[in-house]
Parts: sequence; C-alpha cells; structure tokens
Amino acid sequence: MTFECGSDPLFLGLDLSTQQLKIIVTNASLKALNTYHVEFDQQFKTKYSIHKGVIAGEDGEIISPVHMWLDALDHVFEQMKKDNFLFERVAGISGSGMQHGSVFWGSLASSALSLMDSSRPLSECLRDAFALETSPNWQDHSTGAEMRDFEKVAGGPDGLAEKTGSRAHFRFTGLQIRKLAVRSAPETYKATERISLVSSFLPSVFLGEITGIEEADACGMNLYDLSTRQFDDELLAVAAGTHPVLDGVSESERDAGVKELKRKLGQIVPVGYEALGNISEYFCKRYGFKQSTKIYSFTGDNLATIISLPLEENDILISLGTSTTVLLVTEQCVTSSQYHLFKHPTISSAYMGMICYCNGSLAREKVRDELNKKHDCEQDSWEKFNDILDKSKSFDNKLGIYFPLGEIVPSAPAQYMRSAFKNGKVETVDSWEVEEDVTSIVESQTISCRMRAGPLLCSSNTSEAADVKPEFKKIYDDLHETFGAIYTDGKEQTAGSLTSKPRNVFYVGGASKNLSIVNKMSSIFGATKGNYQIEIPNACALGGAYKASWSYYCEEKGLLEDYNKYLRLYSAFDNLEKLPVTDNWADYFPAMGMLAKMESELKHE
Repeated sequence: MTFECGSDPLFLGLDLSTQQLKIIVTNASLKALNTYHVEFDQQFKTKYSIHKGVIAGEDGEIISPVHMWLDALDHVFEQMKKDNFLFERVAGISGSGMQHGSVFWGSLASSALSLMDSSRPLSECLRDAFALETSPNWQDHSTGAEMRDFEKVAGGPDGLAEKTGSRAHFRFTGLQIRKLAVRSAPETYKATERISLVSSFLPSVFLGEITGIEEADACGMNLYDLSTRQFDDELLAVAAGTHPVLDGVSESERDAGVKELKRKLGQIVPVGYEALGNISEYFCKRYGFKQSTKIYSFTGDNLATIISLPLEENDILISLGTSTTVLLVTEQCVTSSQYHLFKHPTISSAYMGMICYCNGSLAREKVRDELNKKHDCEQDSWEKFNDILDKSKSFDNKLGIYFPLGEIVPSAPAQYMRSAFKNGKVETVDSWEVEEDVTSIVESQTISCRMRAGPLLCSSNTSEAADVKPEFKKIYDDLHETFGAIYTDGKEQTAGSLTSKPRNVFYVGGASKNLSIVNKMSSIFGATKGNYQIEIPNACALGGAYKASWSYYCEEKGLLEDYNKYLRLYSAFDNLEKLPVTDNWADYFPAMGMLAKMESELKHE
C-alpha cells in the first residue's frame, strides 16, 4: 500500500505474540490503514529450530528465541520499506507483548543498545546483549516447585492473589526468575543486568536504552502489590532465591538479594500517557523515522485487547474461542485465586479482571456432535443445536457441568455432572437425553461467568442485602432461603454480587457468530445497556496503535483526556447495533444456587 503524501501523523501498534509479529498503522482519526506481519515458523523455522514459534524442552519448558524477535522486527520494517511506507510521518509507537514472557539482559546491553550501527540488522547489533538468549513462554510448565514456594510464603493461593491479583502460575515472571536464580542457571541470573517483560523489551529496543516495566503488565509477575503499587519485598526475596525460610539465608543476605533484584527490574512505568522518550538514531537512519517519533509504553496482549474498544466500568468483553476468556473493566479491587486482576493500562483508577476457562467451544462442539449423530444431521451443523437453544425460553431447573478437559475455573480435572432441582434439593442425575445437554451446557457456562464476574461488578455500597434494589431483594431472599449461603471459589457471595449486572457485554471470537448461543448468554447476563456481537481484527495491535494516538494527543494538549472519550471522538463505536435479546436474568437465580452446590461436589485429583 502506498500512502498519500501529507502531514497528518501516523501511529504504529505492534503485537509481538507467540507465533508472529504484527504491526498495524492508524492515522490521527483512528482509521486502520494497513497491517504488516511475519509468521515466525514461515520465516525463521530452520534458523531457530522452532515449532509454532517456540522451542519445547524437558520438564515442560517452553521458550522463545529473543534474537528471532529482533529479526522479525527488521523483517517487517523491510516489508514496509518495499511498500513505500512513510516512516517519517510516524508520530508515536506503542503496542503489546505476550504476557509473562521475560528477557534477561546482560552486562553489555546498555552499550549495545546505545551504539547500534544502522548498517547492520538488529540481531547483529545486539548479538552480545543478553545474559539468556531465550525467553520463557506463557505455555511453560516447568516451574511447579516455584509455584509451591510462592504460595507457601504468601499464605496459599488466595493470599498470593490478594496481594498480587493472581495465584501462582507456571508462566508468571517471578517464578521464572526464581527458577533461573536457584535451579536452572544461578550464574546466568548473577550475570543478568536488567530484566524486561516482552512488553518493555520492545520499547527498549526502539529507545536504544532499557526502560522500566509497564505497571499493568507488571501485575502478571506475582511480584507486584496491587494495593501499594510497588514490588513486594518478600516476594522479591522469593524470586531472588534469598528468602530466609525457603533458602536458609540471613536477613542481610535477604535484603541484598531484594535490592539487587529491584535494580534488575528497574522502575515501574505508571499507567499514563507520558512518552518514554524518542526513537533512537538507529531507526531514523535505517528506516527514515523522524527523531521526534515518540515511544510510549507497551502493555500485555490481553490488556491491549480491552483498549481496542471504549470499555467503561462494568463493561464485559467475552471471547468465545476454543476456550472462553472474560475481560471486564472494574474499579473494584476484589481478588480471587480463580481469576486475574490487573491494573488497567490507560485508566489509572480502574482494573482489568480476567477469567479464563479451558472448556469453551470444544465442550459445546462435543454436545453438538452427539446431537447430530443421534438425529443423523451433518456433522458440523449447528442447525439442530440452535433450534433447541432458541426454543428454551427460561431456566427449567436442570443444569450440567461439562469438562471434557481439566478446567481452570473452578480448578478441577476432566469430568461431567448433571443435576436437577427437585423438592427444594439439588439431586444428581445419572444421565438424560442429549437434547437436554444443549441448553444445559450454554446455561452452566454462562452462569459460571456471571457468578465470578459479580464481585467485580458489585459496587461497595451494594454489598449488603439492605442495599439491593427492592425489586431484587425478594429474589435474593428466596435464593438465600433455599440454598443458604452461596460460595464461589471459597468466598461467600453477597447480595450485591449475586444481583449485580454488567453495563454492556461485547462478544468476540469464533462462537460469537452463533447468535443462538450469544442470545442465550445475553439473556442470562442481563446487561443494563446493551449486548453486541463484534469483530476486532488485530485487537492487540490495534489497542497499541490507539494507545499511541491517545498518548500523543494528550501530550500535544498538555492534559489527560479520558481514554474512552478520546476513542469516541473519531470512531463509530456508539453506532454499534444492539442484539435483540429477551432478558431472563431474574429467572436464573436458582441456577446460581445449583451451580455453586454442584461445584462444591466436583471430584478433585
């Protein structure tokens, strides 16, 4: 694509994911002009011996070559040069990186970054810049011992989640640091000068100097305290391998280890619009950027997704893929070991909640296939499934749990459970006709989302029954009388959390195109404003471009503009067409009681 001459600024949004690097170009009116990308396997498979962008090692280790990412950046910029892209018009750059990946810089990093020779490719310029030439990937499962260490020190999964926003996870950076420092390569850890996340690695390359970790993405490390907005010293001691209880060191050794790791991590870059600096001379000479091009902080990929839309407080974005991911914007710092809570990347007072389910479309497709087999229908057809779903108008006191794969939320091995509510009791049903599974699976999956989103949607002044709207109080009272206290993931649901409603619900991903499924889910969520089926191509890269444009706008004006208001200045988000949905929200209170009871009886390994 050849860009027309002119003076209007352009913005680049990058998305460095597991299998590709993508760059999207937008103008000052937020219009996406073009997209460039490189698939790692297609371009670098032989050079780096990768499969699907990664290298699988022993004991669950999954890593990515850091130099491959540098080659990818050069490759895409060369594509853009051949396309006569006007680099000189780029005013700002931001983007996203795969969350939880980390880069370990060596002692020569700072000099290598500052002295990059524009006649040489990036990977050559930074050949000696890394203490570790690979990055742990989010798929890594090699840190089981470190998971136990972190949760032991923090008082269990809930204790760690209360402090950092998440329980311990294999992929989280704090655990990866401890693995390196204690088990796999202590000398490499000692030789590490700085540690970046993937989201701070890219802007460091653009700046020609190592920058700090962006605050929202820092929440995915099991090191960052949400309440103090600082790294937690005790968790840093665990990561550094200098914890008195775990590692048998003295208090002075602990303090020295914490101090050293703080130095390696650098200062947190707080949520905001201020530029990190201008692009380095290397990119100006090699590709034609102006020296005035601003580099803004990048964030994690899920965080970039939520800023590809003007999501307000209590809005929910549901991605209906093979798995199901629920992203929502909240001002409630309510943590749970069963989901993640991050700072919002553009709204300092807000958080992003993220609930991840393993069993999404895959589980529904198994029901569909069994149904089609029974009725001799075409294997991949959703016609019979949707017909049954459309005819189910409200809850009929039957509910199932469908985990063909081990589930993340709630944490449980693969299993199935079917129950009916009879005579005031939840009774297990050995089996029923597959037609019953159609409605049951969609309802149970949605009720799980609704219950777990409730505490994040619930404002603090509606936590007690007396504060609940009068029209809902009787429903809540009846529910409490029938089922008693309702617990989800070990925490008691309040009247406010059980009766909370989202503002808007946006559906994306493959199954969002199935309006029968979306309409059923929408009728259960009971959004107060609207339900929307949308497509956001290249959401992570687009969110990065929007962040760059918004940041540049704020700096030019010298004031903080509300991010969502800015997006609406130029976009057609307010013109989205609402889905026509029958709201059966109130009918599904008994289903919440049933699901809570059923989850309490799940088998565990």
